[in-house]
Amino acid sequence: MAERTKARVARARPDEEQRDGASERLLEAAERLFVQRGFAATSVRAITEAARCNVAAVNYHFDGKLGLYETLFRSRLSDLRRRRVESVRATLDRARGRVTLELLLTAFANAFLEPLVEEGPGRHLIGLLSRELLDPHLPPKLFQHEMVEPVQRVLSEALMRVTPGLRREQAVHCVISIIGQLTQVSFRCHWAAAAEGCERLRPRLPAMVEHIARFSAAGVRACAKGR
Repeated sequence: MAERTKARVARARPDEEQRDGASERLLEAAERLFVQRGFAATSVRAITEAARCNVAAVNYHFDGKLGLYETLFRSRLSDLRRRRVESVRATLDRARGRVTLELLLTAFANAFLEPLVEEGPGRHLIGLLSRELLDPHLPPKLFQHEMVEPVQRVLSEALMRVTPGLRREQAVHCVISIIGQLTQVSFRCHWAAAAEGCERLRPRLPAMVEHIARFSAAGVRACAKGR
């Protein structure tokens, strides 16, 4: 109760930090520290010192450490969701009815993998997800609502659109399979980059994207034919 009162008082005061990018600095600092140490081992003071903010800034902007953690996840998931959904829609729009499964899946695979294996927020999200799986703090259905359902809906509709005879249930199963392959590649890239001496085991993305697109396209067509 006392903490909620303090948070309300903090938000009621004018804060110079709100005008100098404090909330974004807090998100960036928290992301680095949560990846390195995990949620429980990262203190509010460590976050605010790294972000060059007052200790009260976390309550002011995010209602505490847990609110900051959830906001960080929602922000990163929103960026990835937008890229994946837009890759499907843009491919369908550009092809104007002449899109192939291979073209659609290649575009989606690139949009899925590129932000996760490049240095930046996507790579950090892999680390955050790994930590969250071991020590969960997010609402149980956040990932499902923010990422799984929207992407599954858009991609399954696209698969049915370009694959005559593919039923909705089959399309959903295909999407789960495709995303499973891509997730495995992204985690392997992350592991190979982080483990000393394992860079040579890192998958080559162009070859993996081509393989997954061809392999999955053949599977989708086989499902549509009832094989």
